[in-house]
Order: sequence, then structure tokens, then C-alpha cells
Amino acid sequence: MRLCIIADDLTGALDSAAPFAGRGLSVQVALSPDATAKVAASGAQVMAVSTRSRDGDAGAARAAMAQVMAALPAGVPVLKKIDSRLKGHIAAELVVLNPSRLLVAPAIPDFGRIQQGGHVQGHGVAQPIPIADALGPLTDRALIPDVTSAADMTAALEMAAPGDLLVGARGLAEALAIRMTAQGQAAMVVPRAERSLLVIGSRDPITVEQARRVQASGLATMLPAPLGQADPGAPPPAPHLLVQATAGDVTRPGAQVAHALARSIHPRLTADRQALLLSGGATAEAVLAHMGITSLRLAGECLPGLPLANAGEISIIAKSGGFGDADTLVTLLKIFQGRN
Repeated sequence: MRLCIIADDLTGALDSAAPFAGRGLSVQVALSPDATAKVAASGAQVMAVSTRSRDGDAGAARAAMAQVMAALPAGVPVLKKIDSRLKGHIAAELVVLNPSRLLVAPAIPDFGRIQQGGHVQGHGVAQPIPIADALGPLTDRALIPDVTSAADMTAALEMAAPGDLLVGARGLAEALAIRMTAQGQAAMVVPRAERSLLVIGSRDPITVEQARRVQASGLATMLPAPLGQADPGAPPPAPHLLVQATAGDVTRPGAQVAHALARSIHPRLTADRQALLLSGGATAEAVLAHMGITSLRLAGECLPGLPLANAGEISIIAKSGGFGDADTLVTLLKIFQGRN
């Protein structure tokens, strides 16, 4: 195995591994620490694993990281994927890895998110975020370069010596994939699906607008799911369905809504679908767990920032809630239907 990417959630694991799959490397993704050993033995050139620790406490994050590292073969290089806005328990996870030196580059220049003067700033960042504050006791071991472009990211990667831990997000993964394969551009995957299911658990305004545009387009039949509970009756006889979690009479935690949504759609709505789009990290994890899926084979991206994976005969796309332009889901449905 040439690389293991460790992320704290599923969408991060898929997003950071996609540049490698799109350049021809075989990539397998473990959906939890429990699946690490199985995926490590799969023969994949690159593996990614989600510790599922973004929303837990620091102790749980440390334990999940330790479990992953114990299951990896000795000597496998690690890319620690972190959130580009430094969410999660970054310091707790890095302490488990305990590197002598680390290159920290969470910038994603292609998305307008940069790092300068030791701070993350740019697209989606209201106030500059100090990177050192997220590193805890490892701050003194960190190399934190300025990264304002893809060329800067390439140069930053060259600063890392053999044995240095690479810590970053999609931008660093892209630069590393280019270096490992000598391929500048990744190939896009073109999925076709006569029957698809889009499951929207995220309440991010970006995703809500994307779903509204799908409804306006008529490309899919809408099925509301108040608090994650879709109508238990017969599903609409439609080739393309969009199930969307909506507000209800009470307020419930996002995790509860995600699990209710998973129970509502599987197996009743998933049985005959060739493609499954899951929007929202908690939703993706809940649905795949309910389906009994523990690992995925990553094929690449079907649109920039939309990784496409396979589990048996089903194509699975996981989209973070805040990602994409207003027509992302409309474009995806057109691709499914061969109309784009």
C-alpha cells in the first residue's frame, strides 16, 4: 500500500481520496475504524478511513485514531486529512500519531480557501482562523507555509522531508496525487442510472436551494420526510426520487434525523436503485450503516468535488451539505439520464 488517508468523517475521506482514484490508482475506503484491517488487506494502492469522530469528544477521537493505527501495516505513509476550516479534534488525533515534524496545509486554493500568515482565510471563512491553535502541543513541530495557489501547494509539498507527517485537506491530497502519478488532470467518471435516489439530510442553505431547483426542473419526484420520516406508504412510481428531510413539529438532533431518514428509505426505496446520492455527512454514514455497507471502492469524481464510489452494483455519491453551486443536483440528474 502506498498511502493511507485518515479523515474524521466520511465525506472528508472520500473527497481527499478522489484525486488518487481519478488518476488511476486503486482506492478503497473504510467507513469506520472497525473496517480498517479488512480494507488494508484488500490490495488497494491507496486506502482512506473515516474515524467518524468529528462530532464526538476528544477522548473518542484519540481512541478511534489509535484503533486505526493499530490495524495498519507498519510503515504505511499517512496523510492526515483535516477540515479546511479546522473543525474537529485535530490536536487530539495528531498526538496519537506523534510525528517528529509535520507539514500543515489545510488550504484548498481551487475553492478560494487559502492560508497566509499562519491563518486560513478566503471563501467561507468570515474571520481568519489561526492554524497553530488547532495543533495543540505539536505546534512547535509544524511547518505552516503560505499557500495561495495550486503552485504554492506543490511547493509546500516539496518542503516535506521523508518521514514528515502530511496534514491537510483536499488541496494537499490533490498535490500529492499529482506527484505520485505524474498526471496533472484527473479523469471524470460518467455514471448512468435509469433509477436513482437522492437523499437529502443536510439543512445547509446551499443544499436546500439545490433541492428546490431539482423540484423546479421536474427531473425527479420529491418526497418530503419531516424529521427524517418519509411516508411509509407505497413509493411514487418514479425513476428518479429525491427524499428530503424537512422540519417537523418538534426539534430533534441531526443524528436522530439522519437515522430516521436511513430507516425510512432502506430497503423500501433503495432496493431497485442503481445510483444513490447522499447529502450531509451524518446522513451518508447513517444510510450506509443501515444498508450494512462497511467499505467502498472509489472510482473518482463525477463532478468536481463529488466523489463516486461503488458498493456491489450500486453507485454511491456523498456530498457535503455546503458543497456545490445551485445547479449541482440538477446537473447530476442530467448526467444520470444521459442528458448532459
